Amino acid sequence: MSHPPPLLSAEDARAALAFLVAAGADVAVDDAPRRWLEAVPEPVPEPVMQPVPPPAMEKPAPAARLAPAKPAPERHPALDCPDVPALLALLGKFPQARQTPPLLFHGAVESGVWLLIDRPDEDPAHRDTIDRMLAAVDLDWNRAALVSRLPFPSPGDAEPPPGHFTRFGPVLDQLVRFQPPRLVLALGQGAADVAGPQARLASSRGKWFDWGPAQLLPSFHPRTMRGDKELKRQAFEHLKLFRAAIA
Repeated sequence: MSHPPPLLSAEDARAALAFLVAAGADVAVDDAPRRWLEAVPEPVPEPVMQPVPPPAMEKPAPAARLAPAKPAPERHPALDCPDVPALLALLGKFPQARQTPPLLFHGAVESGVWLLIDRPDEDPAHRDTIDRMLAAVDLDWNRAALVSRLPFPSPGDAEPPPGHFTRFGPVLDQLVRFQPPRLVLALGQGAADVAGPQARLASSRGKWFDWGPAQLLPSFHPRTMRGDKELKRQAFEHLKLFRAAIA
């Protein structure tokens, strides 16, 4: 049987209260009971703020490098020749001239009447055919000239590459400047090509084209005709047109 706790006297109550005050207590009872025997939880540390690095400075884009300027093409020595003899002397300095004399023209280049070929022929029969063609219309090399775009024959009489015509083009241009032609019979596609790509077509044979101040008539070269009677007949018709224009 439990007994109620004894009542404190007023003096004992004052002594107990004084003890609590001396112990630092300021509240006799909290709103919520405390668990005095449990461990006091450690304080949670506040999160440490990591310093934010400053934004990286963007590197300026490297300046664009200018491509090195291409060297200017070398000036062709033919452009510095003052006259026809100087042109011929220049051709004599080419390495090919040690084996074969250059042929820029043969005959009366000052006549203004030209038979234009692409290159000298190694086959003498071709030259004989041209001589006979000229004689058939009452012309000779005293009244006309045989002019070659290339001053040297091709090895093995092969078709010359386009670069050869580019290389010797200024030589022919200078000859035209010094001795302007009036009428030109172009023998073969390689010769007719000076008047433009249209002039070298097979369908353009026997038709007149402008070549600077001159009139150019495309025809066949003897190496193309050979034993073809029809081509020879057409070539003779072209030759008669050419002769009529001279008269």
